[in-house]
This record gives sequence, structure tokens and C-alpha cells, in this order.
Amino acid sequence: MITDFPLDFAGFSKTWKPNQFLALPPGFAARQKPDMDSPVFTASVETVRTALLAVIAAQPRTSAPRQAGGQIETVQRTALMRFPDTVTAMPVDLGDGRSSICVFSRSKYGIRDFNVNETRVRQWLDLLAGRLAAS
Repeated sequence: MITDFPLDFAGFSKTWKPNQFLALPPGFAARQKPDMDSPVFTASVETVRTALLAVIAAQPRTSAPRQAGGQIETVQRTALMRFPDTVTAMPVDLGDGRSSICVFSRSKYGIRDFNVNETRVRQWLDLLAGRLAAS
């Protein structure tokens, strides 16, 4: 179980369990290969952070986020059994007015998650993109 916060996105490795999902910006130098590339936004890191906090606040069964080292972390409980899943995110400045985001979602218990973490990351990134496009 990865419990560090803030999380070293460049140096950590996922566990052997399939109940986790990692999205990293394209070309992000990291030991761990991402499960998907994060989108690139035409927005500042602060704008992305503010939009992400709004996305998190709108999610059901999600705890108040904690912030440290430029990262945001929250716990969202699963709908049926209320198991805690931890989501850590970090907006990244790509220069030239562009940014992206690192997102790691993982289950605290069990081995399988029926793609809950992947679905969450993809949905949150879509919601984030929508908020940024609307602003």
C-alpha cells in the first residue's frame, strides 16, 4: 500500500494489485509507466488546481481534500460497500501557458476493483477538461 503524502510521482512504483490507476502528463519522467496519458490544458497550474478542487467537491462520498507539496489528496468511498479509495493529484506546469496533471487512484482494501479507479480517473479528467473549457 502506498501511503506517502505528498506522493513522489516521479519515483514511486505501483503495487502488484490491479486495483489502482495512474495518469501522467505525456513525457513525464517517472519510474512507473502510466496507465494513460493525462490531457494537456491551456491553463495555468493554479487554474487547474482550482478546477480540480471544484470537481472533487462535486463528487459523492468524497472527503475534504488535504493539500501539501502542490498536491491534492482525497478519499472517495465506493458506492455499495463504502470502501475507501485514495486519490492523489498534482497539477504540472508544462510551460507556454500549458499544464497537465498527475492522478493516482487506488483502493485501500482488496485486489480487484471492477475498474472503479480507472473509471474515476477518466471521469474526473473529463470533468476537469469541461470545467477548464467553460472558464
